[in-house]
Amino acid sequence: MSRLDAINQYTIARKAGLRYYNARRAAHQNPYPEVLEEQINETQASGHAMIGLVEIPTESIIGTVAAGRKHAFAGNFMPILPENTEFSDKWINLCEAHLSDDGIHDPITCMEFMGKFYVMEGHKRVSVLKSFDAMTISGVVTRMVPVWSEDPAVQAYYEFMSFYKLCGLYQVQFSRPGRYAALQKLLGFAPDHVWTQEERIAFRSMYWRFRAICNEKILEKVRDHSPSEALLMCLEVYSYEDLRDDSTSELQTKLLSLVPDLQFDAGEEKGTVSMDPQVTGKGFVRQLLDGIARPVLNIAFVHAASPSSSAWSLGHEEGAKRLAEELGDQISVRSYVAGEDNADEVMNQAIAEQAQVIFATAPILMAPARRAAALHPDCKVLVCALSVPYTGIRTYYCRLHEAKFISGAISGILCQGEPIGYLARYPILGTPAAINAFALGARMTRPDARIQLAWSCLPGDPMKTLSQAGCQIISGHTMAAYHPNNDYWNTAHLGLDGKLQVMISDVWNWGRMYVEIVRSILNGGWEKAEESSPAVNYWWGMNSGVMDVSFSPNLPAGVLQLAGILKDGLSRGTLHPFLCEIRDQQGVLRSSGDRWFTPMEMMNMNWLCDNVMGKIPAQEELLEMSRKTSALLAIPAAAEKE
Repeated sequence: MSRLDAINQYTIARKAGLRYYNARRAAHQNPYPEVLEEQINETQASGHAMIGLVEIPTESIIGTVAAGRKHAFAGNFMPILPENTEFSDKWINLCEAHLSDDGIHDPITCMEFMGKFYVMEGHKRVSVLKSFDAMTISGVVTRMVPVWSEDPAVQAYYEFMSFYKLCGLYQVQFSRPGRYAALQKLLGFAPDHVWTQEERIAFRSMYWRFRAICNEKILEKVRDHSPSEALLMCLEVYSYEDLRDDSTSELQTKLLSLVPDLQFDAGEEKGTVSMDPQVTGKGFVRQLLDGIARPVLNIAFVHAASPSSSAWSLGHEEGAKRLAEELGDQISVRSYVAGEDNADEVMNQAIAEQAQVIFATAPILMAPARRAAALHPDCKVLVCALSVPYTGIRTYYCRLHEAKFISGAISGILCQGEPIGYLARYPILGTPAAINAFALGARMTRPDARIQLAWSCLPGDPMKTLSQAGCQIISGHTMAAYHPNNDYWNTAHLGLDGKLQVMISDVWNWGRMYVEIVRSILNGGWEKAEESSPAVNYWWGMNSGVMDVSFSPNLPAGVLQLAGILKDGLSRGTLHPFLCEIRDQQGVLRSSGDRWFTPMEMMNMNWLCDNVMGKIPAQEELLEMSRKTSALLAIPAAAEKE
């Protein structure tokens, strides 16, 4: 390479700098690099930390520490001073060195604040390397640590500092708390796993290929216009192993399939929670066609386990049968079983066999369902999970906490002052609401009621733990064998002989839910719901008939009478489990009883009532087989100061 090449590069770089400079001036914006000392002062920093030599993402170098050097550069670090100046000669000399076999070796020195870098020494080195679109620049970095505050961006940065100790990379940047832990989890790493050099190299290679396809048109649809946010959403749908091994074109196809979800997540609009079936009349065209033979609606049920081996799948299969019986020749119904390794294949098979609606009946099928919806946007895909919905799919679930409130109230009457056991399954969205509703129901009938909490997803024998705590009444999902009326969660009396006598059963009427959802699809309700929001979560309760409670006839007559009154109140909407004064385990007033919790507040509860003994376990405490389901629908955790 000759000096002439370096001179030509300066000319090209200066033109780019002047274009940026003039555009910013015309928009009445700062045309120069940002100046750190003009933006913050030492009172905004809690200290400094020497990070050492770092491969700095070039796009994260946005300014200079002091103002003295900024006038030689536009804000994109391209030069703006004329040719034949001392500055241009030095720039060209550096460029010539970069083009030679020797290259530029000396690292720059800079300050880092909130994930952005400000140059102390090496401004021209940055300019030369940026002009060649270098992805990273070596630099000796000193971190300026921001003062802790409740600002979500500051909370997220404190999480980044912990994350950096694990990964040693600056490429990924988030401005919302919880995202770094989510990334670590989606990459398949334990929360405290320190990345190996090989893992850093593999991730960085994948990240730069992914970053290359995140053009401006895509990023404008992403929250914070961040490629890191786009990557995180891709990892929610596609495994890290898949993305890591994909070519650039394959990565692009997968990213483009998720653009509607990225756009929805970035917007201010929230998803719609449907709390009960909507009465949807037949449209005019539908009425005209009633007397004409029409093609049937093809519906596929995809279970995560065989109904012959899983009580959960059996309940949904019974629901599918009721759907076929009630809607007759308007629909056709097929059922499939998908294992963890072939869920994509099974869903694609269902679509190839003309499925127009897919019900994926377990949360573990969320990711393959989202992939199927992204690849086949004409197919309506629903997943049985309590979750913030996405635009490509819809989710559906029953309001279990209503049934648990009644179970808690009856347990309070019968417990004779002993602690009442509650055996929870997974620490996922909605579980704390069910536990709290049970505790509030027990307190309503016995003010001093105490709920002893245990988890079946933790090591050990939870039933033995509850028994040793003195619990004679226990509510949980394993209290009795499943039987055809869809009883699954039960409350039982534990006898001295260790045998359980079921007193109360929470009944899931999945058939009722399937009939109403499909009837709505047939009558145009699906499209009507999209008019108010592109993302819908069906969360129906006792007022819609999808959730019920059955009682042992051996219960005292007065108890059965009270149970009937409570059921009637919940069904009519005159009784609300959380409409009372509530304090959590730390004594914090969560409700003064003068307002209802919103659906999203109930779904995302991450605290327990003060009469509950026990805690919500962390992900790392769970049994290995329970972690995947818990990670899919994880309870949001409050950000903590480092």
